[in-house]
Amino acid sequence: PFETGATRAAPRVDAKEQWQMFADKLQTAITEVDDLEKASQKLTQDAVLGRVENLHDVMIAAEKARTAMNLTLEVRNKALEAYKEIMRMQF
Repeated sequence: PFETGATRAAPRVDAKEQWQMFADKLQTAITEVDDLEKASQKLTQDAVLGRVENLHDVMIAAEKARTAMNLTLEVRNKALEAYKEIMRMQF
């Protein structure tokens, strides 16, 4: 059969490696969400102390942190739903 270059070039990855890659990406994403939250808190504190020139930056940072947290929660919810569905399966 005819194979495309992308199909032939893809390396085989076992389940343990896939799980580790997923865990690494998840950890990176959680760290980024945490960093956004910390940056938002710092800017908010600076705004309260009068050290911020542009209030828009504070609002943008807060919205980025809120959006990232909402996305993280949605991913968590979907992962829990998938887990529950797998647990309901009968083999």
